[in-house]
Amino acid sequence: MLVIGCSGVTCPEGADEFEPEGLIQNECYEMIHQMMERHEEAHQGNWQEFMRQSAQDWRQYPQLTRNELSRITCPALFIAGEHDDFATEEQLQELCLWVQDSRYLVAPGCIIDPTCLENSPF
Repeated sequence: MLVIGCSGVTCPEGADEFEPEGLIQNECYEMIHQMMERHEEAHQGNWQEFMRQSAQDWRQYPQLTRNELSRITCPALFIAGEHDDFATEEQLQELCLWVQDSRYLVAPGCIIDPTCLENSPF
């Protein structure tokens, strides 16, 4: 199993800003345009509903208990970027305590953030 940019716990902070109304209010037109282009197949022209669902997923994902995490038996690799807010090294270390046969990797100088519009923000 490969998990990228997820700490294993819900982190709903900031999701409201990515609701369609928040994006428009904050004049995030470049991001709206990129989401429309990148995810056309997923939203089939309804980018607002796509972003609402993405924000809802952000608020709720993942909903795994420690007991459920401990029942994962396949080898697992958790990856985060050094500058990630949603998956810190400490969170990945804790996640590895609960998931058997797991490791983590923090990519130096990187950020794994679907909301980041630039390839190299640092």
